[in-house]
Amino acid sequence: MVIVGLVALRFGWRALVPPLVPALEVTRGPLVQTVVATGRVRADTRVRLGSQLTGTVTRVHVREGDTVHTGEVLVELDPAEQAAAVSQARANLVQARANLQQVREVRRPVTAATLRQTEAILQKAQADYGRITTLRDGGAASEEQVEAARQTLETARSQRDIARAQAAATDTAGADLRIAEAAVASAQAALEATEARLQYARIASPGNGVVLTRAVEPGDAVQPGRVLMELALTAPIMLSVVPDEKNLARLAVGQTALASADAFPQDRFPATVRYVSPVVDPAQGTVEVRLTVDSVPAYLRPDMTVSVNIEVARRAEALVVPLDAVHDALSGSPWVLLIRDRSVVRQPVRLGAQGTESAEVLDGLSEGDLVVPVSARSVAEGDRARAGRRE
Repeated sequence: MVIVGLVALRFGWRALVPPLVPALEVTRGPLVQTVVATGRVRADTRVRLGSQLTGTVTRVHVREGDTVHTGEVLVELDPAEQAAAVSQARANLVQARANLQQVREVRRPVTAATLRQTEAILQKAQADYGRITTLRDGGAASEEQVEAARQTLETARSQRDIARAQAAATDTAGADLRIAEAAVASAQAALEATEARLQYARIASPGNGVVLTRAVEPGDAVQPGRVLMELALTAPIMLSVVPDEKNLARLAVGQTALASADAFPQDRFPATVRYVSPVVDPAQGTVEVRLTVDSVPAYLRPDMTVSVNIEVARRAEALVVPLDAVHDALSGSPWVLLIRDRSVVRQPVRLGAQGTESAEVLDGLSEGDLVVPVSARSVAEGDRARAGRRE
């Protein structure tokens, strides 16, 4: 009878007292949200140099492995053809300027004088015609004389009109002057173009760097499109990483980060986001992010693999819940199992910034609440429970 009583008491206690379940506490504290990505070190820019002219190489000043500097001449072509074109363009400019000077200093005064002369002739013809007409009316002149005077008047008027048009053409806004000025501008532009092409006969380095390959020798005939040299131009150390496209809205230029080379994982150095690609790689579902490094570690080498933690949000004092307790954290409807009044209830939550281990709670929980970790799969909504431990 005693044993039966003890067994009944034990099962009665279980019915009255809920079982212990693991629990995590909702607390307040600092929170940093980061985006983790991997990539490589980019430390140089490779460029291929070619000629913009068709010509013959006369000199090559560098070999593979040589260090070059910005503006340093690397290859020279025979400049004879381009130099002749420059001389011809200069002669054309001199001729155009001389023609403009002639319009301004010779033709304009001549046409002005001619206009004054024709106006004087026209005035005399008008006076003669009036006088002959009066004499005819008095019977002292014939119709033939009147007709001759009228033709002289018409001729004088036509000559005056021609002189007036010529004077207008050489005036400040006249067509002849504008044509002469346009010819000077065209000749000047042609000279500048030929002088620029003459400069193309000297192929210079676009920056500081090292000659990687040389595919040209003196005497070679070259033409546009042929690669003559390949250079590795020195550039600031930059990290190129490719986080998942779902992080695109969180990434911005100016954000700070901590990076480490996979070959030296214990050594972390700061970096800064300088570029976020506006284009998503459709094949990988990633977006390129480039970061600059102000203090470059001595061991860092081009093409090294790096891991980067980009800080995208920081909260000095946030209500946080361990991510171990959040179901569907990446969905639009996250939720937790909350222990309330010794029962397990499903509680929807609204999350903000998310760190590596915890997430900011914007709505749905309060400080001190106890939630069941996702790993406790035996605990379900509606179960009777009491917190067995806090993590």
